[in-house]
Amino acid sequence: MRMRSFVNGAVLVVSLSLTLVLLPIAINVGTGGTAPAFLAPYVGWVWPLIGVLWVLVIATALLEVRNRRRPRLAHRSADQPRNRRNALDRVDRYLSERRAGSLASRTRIALALDGKPDAVRPFDLFVQPLNSAPRRIPYEADIDTVFDELEDSMLVLGAPGAGKTTLLLDLARRLAAQAHADQQAPIPVVVDLAGWTAQSSHRNDDDPNDSPLLAGFVRWLSYELSDRYSIPPGVGRTWLRHGQLALLLDGLDEIAEAHRAKLEPVLKELRHNYQVGQLAVTCRTHDYERLPRQLSLFGAVHIRPLTRQQVLDYFAIVGPALDGARAAIEHDDELWELVSSPLMLNVMTLAYQGRAPEDVTAGGVADLRRELFDTFICEVLARNRKTGRQYDAKTAVRRLWCLAWWTRSRAGDRTAVPRWMAPDGWYGLSLREVDSLTHAVCLPAFFAALSAGATLMMLAQYGALAGLAVAGSALVLVHLLPHPWQKLAARGPDRGLLFAVILLIGTAATIAVTGAALGLVELLTAKIALAIEAALVAGAYCVELIVFHDNRRRMWLGVRLVVVVAASWIVLSLGDGVPFASGAAIGLLVAQGIRMIKSLPTDHLPATDVGDTWRMDVCVAAGAVAAFLIALVLGADLATQQLEAVAGIVVGTVAAKAWRRRPPVLAGPLSRWLHDLLLHWTGYLPWRRRAFLQYAADRYVLARTGHSQYAFIHLLVRDHLAECTPDELATKVERRILEREGG
Repeated sequence: MRMRSFVNGAVLVVSLSLTLVLLPIAINVGTGGTAPAFLAPYVGWVWPLIGVLWVLVIATALLEVRNRRRPRLAHRSADQPRNRRNALDRVDRYLSERRAGSLASRTRIALALDGKPDAVRPFDLFVQPLNSAPRRIPYEADIDTVFDELEDSMLVLGAPGAGKTTLLLDLARRLAAQAHADQQAPIPVVVDLAGWTAQSSHRNDDDPNDSPLLAGFVRWLSYELSDRYSIPPGVGRTWLRHGQLALLLDGLDEIAEAHRAKLEPVLKELRHNYQVGQLAVTCRTHDYERLPRQLSLFGAVHIRPLTRQQVLDYFAIVGPALDGARAAIEHDDELWELVSSPLMLNVMTLAYQGRAPEDVTAGGVADLRRELFDTFICEVLARNRKTGRQYDAKTAVRRLWCLAWWTRSRAGDRTAVPRWMAPDGWYGLSLREVDSLTHAVCLPAFFAALSAGATLMMLAQYGALAGLAVAGSALVLVHLLPHPWQKLAARGPDRGLLFAVILLIGTAATIAVTGAALGLVELLTAKIALAIEAALVAGAYCVELIVFHDNRRRMWLGVRLVVVVAASWIVLSLGDGVPFASGAAIGLLVAQGIRMIKSLPTDHLPATDVGDTWRMDVCVAAGAVAAFLIALVLGADLATQQLEAVAGIVVGTVAAKAWRRRPPVLAGPLSRWLHDLLLHWTGYLPWRRRAFLQYAADRYVLARTGHSQYAFIHLLVRDHLAECTPDELATKVERRILEREGG
């Protein structure tokens, strides 16, 4: 906390110094003012300094905006009454948002069941205390009464969709009411176990008596409490130690399978070292039975599957609105086995609500669960609801599929919908449409942009020979191995527009970088610029000499180094150093740029069908020709002959070792940026994240779980979307939309 306060104070001081003192002085001197005598030799640096100061001002402003957007945590001592009151308010808010966003709540709203309390819990609960036989819980019994009977130590078991999380949230609401009434009662906190990765390590602020595994668990728990309920980590640790928190842990089965067995010793040690008076854990029955050791809890509550009579009673309570669902069940007996949980009952309710019986009796299907979920998705997306943004079926389903696929692939995390993709290669996600756009559109555009931008800058600065040298170097480097591009047909929306966008961005970036390099060489003088370039090249060579033990490779490295040094010495002895240093800088940049572009598609798609060797050469040549035409139109003096610049380009290209297969440092971030762009371009990720998440929440696919936080309405809904074929499901949604419009 002290370090964060120090950093915030430092940012504030720097911001004030920049905006009120340094930047005004620099602008005054740069626009003709008089500089102090001791600064007179450095007046030529004023405008570059102004640019740097502007960048620093913008950076500090962005830091301040980010700090203001973070939730402010109370740093008072843990026994302050306001801390407890604030925490309870946040718990209440979270529970109400989870309840409002649940599928059960959406079903009750759609069917107007809020006035029918007998339709609240259409399932049976069986309680089994430690070393005792199971017995049925009376229908009117409250879950907090059962929790108290099990001495505040309970395991909730059930099948997928049985209502385990719903039961845990109900318990949390009742415990929160007790905490409001009794200042000594612990505060209930619902925590999703999916994010626990069983990290085992000790840090300075951990309790020395805790094992590394428990220390990692307490750290993770403190972070979850801070993120979800804004409880400061220090306060959370204190409350945990003194028994002021009731831990309600949801989803043992959602922990990565390799770490599930580690929860038992962690909870055992936690209850020994900390005063955890109230503890509840939920888990799927099948996954719990596979654990090598069971949890040391006093008893378990089993949620039994729905019976046929319970389903019929539920339909009778709802009335004619579910005649279509009743007809579907009566038409196909296998649906009875499928509708055995509240989740599937709610899915069927929302899928067939208000539909005529004859519309839903079109015959059985091989995979009833998949078909029922397809029907649910089709129905909720086809309904016209007033939202700020509308999406066509193909776009909506593609985005839901991508979010579901990504969320499921994240170590069991089912509650996070990403703001952007995490930096993990290409995430194991290989889409034919995205791959074809990468190889058939983006790579040609990048090569053409690099060639056009660099050639244009050298033409403008040093004439036609320098431009030809850059274009020739780029052409040779692209033609040399490796050739990672594949022979894929261009598929996807607006291919011409995408090519133009990539070409424009790439050309602008190339001109900006090469222009900055040329300006820096002019500013620093030739000797300093060459010293910096030599240091960069020598550093790279030294690393290779140390890392690689191949004597033949070392020999060629030495030969290349001798050639570069000798050529540089000869040119500097006979000619002007500035054009040579500029050419060397451009040669290095072009070579590294080509290496980077070649590295873009190689980390996610195996090279099975290598494309035409000459295909990218044409793009490079076209970019160079375009640069010459633009230079002629703009009136550039192409007759200027700067042989030193040509020599510098050749030396820089040779020194860069651009034919190495190892990708450069920035290839990974650029590859991820390109993949994210193409996922957005093809409709797999939303451009406006918040608008799409709200759209999906309005249609019961997502649920809002907090400020700007959304979750899939249920694990099974997420898994179904992740496993579907998005375009096929989108076709079904479009068909259903046409049926509703026609009806």
